[in-house]
Amino acid sequence: MKKSLNLKFGLLCCLLSVMLASQSKAQQDPRYSMYMFNAMSFNPAYAGSLDEVAATLLYRKQWLNFPGAPQTGSFNIHAPLKKENMGLGLSFLNDKAGAISQNYLNMAYSYHLKFKTSRLSFGLQAVVQNFSVGLSKIQTNQQGTIDNAFSNGDVSTYGINFGTGAFYYSNKYFIGLSAPHLLGSKMEKQLSGDPVAAKQGTHAYLTGGYVFTINPIIKLKPTALIKYATNSPIQADINAMVYFYDVIGIGATYRTSDSFNAMTEIILAKGFRIAYAFDYTLSPLKNYQAGSHEIILQYRFGFNKTRLTSPRLF
Repeated sequence: MKKSLNLKFGLLCCLLSVMLASQSKAQQDPRYSMYMFNAMSFNPAYAGSLDEVAATLLYRKQWLNFPGAPQTGSFNIHAPLKKENMGLGLSFLNDKAGAISQNYLNMAYSYHLKFKTSRLSFGLQAVVQNFSVGLSKIQTNQQGTIDNAFSNGDVSTYGINFGTGAFYYSNKYFIGLSAPHLLGSKMEKQLSGDPVAAKQGTHAYLTGGYVFTINPIIKLKPTALIKYATNSPIQADINAMVYFYDVIGIGATYRTSDSFNAMTEIILAKGFRIAYAFDYTLSPLKNYQAGSHEIILQYRFGFNKTRLTSPRLF
């Protein structure tokens, strides 16, 4: 019995140490390759910036064929308040990695200052979050059976968090700065009389981009995302997209010390667009998995009909 408890305690410590180690080597927040199409997921100031209602569905499967690899699903919707300088947004996110699962419900508010050719918005968001570790589902041997010692070892906790952001933009360029989780949420568990804890670090995102019109047919859109997390190295995503007739986009991203990503976007009639990205890992992990896949479906509709014939590309 004592051996089982020690094994149970040791495995939970191991799982939670993965979270703690991620503060020094990786991001705790989900990773997105197509951040330029999904700004609502990390910057509340983006809410309402399109002068339309925009709904976005995302799914990401990371490190294909790698057991317990991360996978992320999210949905967000945001819109301006008509005749007001405000925007509202709502998003839900589920992120899984092995036995660890995170769920977020974000409610965003933004206020937009209008200038002659540009706008500056400030955003706030409230976050209801759930973090859980499903020890009762872990297989501890090659036969695939589950040790009874883990049956009561599941961990689940809820918390409230807050985020903020700023977004300066026009029809051709943008720059954003955000911190979607300001508070360090802490997870604690008493197991075998010993406390085990893990803490979420603060994350910050800096984004920017510009749309160059090469000729009436071709546009070039370089963008960048710089990510910071507490006790973690800074990581940058550098992207370039080429658009043809404002309908088809083809591009690539280099993520520092991590991967090279290829992506494409198709903008269809009536405000519907679909985008896909494939990540090729550059680290030694490439020998154990078959890349990562990410897909986005987005629908924009509402107030400004000109957006449907000449869409904004971010």
